Amino acid sequence: MRGFRDRDFVSTPEGFLFCVVGSTHPPDRVMAYLKYVPRASGGPWSRGSTKFHRALHEYSMEALRETLDFLRDYPAYLTYFEAFGTEMSAVPVSRIVEHYRPEERLGQMASSTWLDALEEKALSLARLISSLSDIPLLELGVTGSILLGIHVPGVSDIDLVVYGRGASARVREAMSKALDDRGIEVQRLEGEVARAWCARKARIYSLTLDEAKSILDRKWNVGTYEGVRFSIHPVLTEGEAEAYGERIYRPVGRVTVRAEVRDASLAMFLPAIYGVKLRRVLEGPGLRDLREICSYESLFADVAREGEEVIARGKLELVHDMRDGSKYYRVLIGSLSGQREFIKPLGPS
Repeated sequence: MRGFRDRDFVSTPEGFLFCVVGSTHPPDRVMAYLKYVPRASGGPWSRGSTKFHRALHEYSMEALRETLDFLRDYPAYLTYFEAFGTEMSAVPVSRIVEHYRPEERLGQMASSTWLDALEEKALSLARLISSLSDIPLLELGVTGSILLGIHVPGVSDIDLVVYGRGASARVREAMSKALDDRGIEVQRLEGEVARAWCARKARIYSLTLDEAKSILDRKWNVGTYEGVRFSIHPVLTEGEAEAYGERIYRPVGRVTVRAEVRDASLAMFLPAIYGVKLRRVLEGPGLRDLREICSYESLFADVAREGEEVIARGKLELVHDMRDGSKYYRVLIGSLSGQREFIKPLGPS
């Protein structure tokens, strides 16, 4: 049975629109962040006579904390996740009015006799990706404002998803080549658009402009298509994602480490997981058995390859693996308690 996956959306009786985070959830609720709320003086997003205000004004932990503050008046949507050892916004399954599934929306668009200009481009891009990577269109989906039907042609971007480890690997390989091929309609971010992207990421994540540019150069899943910005988000299916409670995480402190990436097979998903070998602790408590760097910040997904070294700053967590009883440490980037957390790729070790 199709469960709740990363980049799905759900709506509530208040008309709130939440974006699902990851594919690991307890049985009674769905971890998600508040993206849009109905408001008479909302922005350009609308559906029928209902206007929407963007509650999450940018993708940063500070902006996410602001949405949690808003939800203090709606405590049903705040949960302490025992397994993760943190509070986060979540939607009880009993309060879900509608579950928006990206693959269903793309399928509807593919069979529709009329689409607006942005929907046409989104479908065209999905078909191009399907052809380049040799995967069925049904393994792709469309998320974001197009999924919700509140998009604005000329303003909104195209946000696609690809499901499963195998299909995601094929799309990554195909898009990495396509972005360097001037004969294919997709292009990397360039010129002023690229400079603005780097400046914004540098400000939010305490990176230099050169570090932000280095990360952008490694990004195969963002670019432009026929003049419209697009992003592609790999998503684990239910059988591939970690089950809630399989591992228990407890905070230990803050840490900055230098480590070698040993396993990047899950680095393109959310959360992005790098299996690592610790080289040395640069700041924070001494430790030995560091096995993982995990990022809920999509900026740092798939930015380091196996055999490369990285510097990572984030929340140090003790991991209890309930499957085999082992204990070890990981560094979490994208924690609500942290600021200026990052992964900086350094190149081959």
